[in-house]
Amino acid sequence: MIVKEDAFSVFEIATGISEAIDLVSAELNDHHKKVAYISYHIAKEMNLPDEEINDIVLAAILHDIGAFTCEERLHVVFALFNDNDYNKHPEMGFKLLRNFEPFHNAALLIRQHHAHFDKDSNDAPIGSYIVHLADRVSIIIDKRNEILGQVPGIIEKIDHNRAIFHPDTLAAFRRVAKKEYFWIETCFLPINNILLDRMQFPAQILGLDALLSLAKVISQIIDFRSRFTSTHSSGVAAVAFELTGIHGFSERECKLMKIAGYLHDIGKLAISNDILEKNGALNHEEFNEMRKHPYFTYAILNRIKGFEQIAMWAASHHERLDGNGYPFHVRGENFSKLSRIMAVADIVTAITEDRPYRKGMDGEKAIEILSKMVEDGGIDKGTVEVVKENFARVNDVRMKAQEEELQEYNAFYAFSLSKQK
Repeated sequence: MIVKEDAFSVFEIATGISEAIDLVSAELNDHHKKVAYISYHIAKEMNLPDEEINDIVLAAILHDIGAFTCEERLHVVFALFNDNDYNKHPEMGFKLLRNFEPFHNAALLIRQHHAHFDKDSNDAPIGSYIVHLADRVSIIIDKRNEILGQVPGIIEKIDHNRAIFHPDTLAAFRRVAKKEYFWIETCFLPINNILLDRMQFPAQILGLDALLSLAKVISQIIDFRSRFTSTHSSGVAAVAFELTGIHGFSERECKLMKIAGYLHDIGKLAISNDILEKNGALNHEEFNEMRKHPYFTYAILNRIKGFEQIAMWAASHHERLDGNGYPFHVRGENFSKLSRIMAVADIVTAITEDRPYRKGMDGEKAIEILSKMVEDGGIDKGTVEVVKENFARVNDVRMKAQEEELQEYNAFYAFSLSKQK
């Protein structure tokens, strides 16, 4: 079934991204959602307006989005209270999110979410101070031990470092901390459901162009982690869009496939950068880790209402007609035409794009590889025939999309580095 309405929840999108980020390490499990829950209750205790609370919760869910590697995330999360050696990622998170309007206010809060009230200019938004306090409370919690017995020690640690926190946020936290349900829900209940039940969080009604804009933002979150794949999703999206159009599908289906192309590797947020950037063949254990990412893509996207079909197309990029792909091992008639197109789009992009460790294949070699995969029963013959007949057109679209994305990648890191000087 094709998505019929352009209505989706920004909260669900943000939660899906944060879950993917936290999957990379057991130590980070549900960290972002815990920070969002704690932030919500502090903001609510301060009687802030609902709209402002919504932005604070979004910022909390995505607050470490600019920390790209597992090591950096762990350092950011478990840094000492007075450790200022982790302030690169707020600026990077701000740059990633600021141009998508529903995330713009959250991006402004993320930009200063490690501001210290006693050392900095004291003019950060109150939401940034709330997220900072919630973040520090979250990391003190010991998931291995009973929570209510920990409360006095948690409060003591926060009070010991009270100078770095905004006094109003600290006073609100102390009032919230007296309530047992707050701690029980923080540690044991599905926080995203609790927040949705309590918040006045409207669904965003967006057209496909706005949805495409969001998908591109997410693709940069995925791809900008690694120089090896910094433009890959933009290439897959462009090729998938072009092939879908040549096949005669509707404009709407073409745009939905482009969205799926942008999002097809979102599951790689759960994969270590050591594996993603390995310059050489993966060993058995590393390859098994890598094989998980299309399933994670499916699980992350399928939980978003209206994304069910997009989730399947996006997650199908390593499936094969003979059933030897992964993660679902679909075959034959169960492998839909648009899923087959996505699988070919991913292969075409992967073998023709340049990587830091090798040049992309030319048309003759690429078509030879694709034809061999058809002979082996792996990929769709009709789609490969379309690629053969239109290779120059398809490849030009890919190159243009990736050249534009490379400019954005270089500008992103130039911006981020300039902010560190």
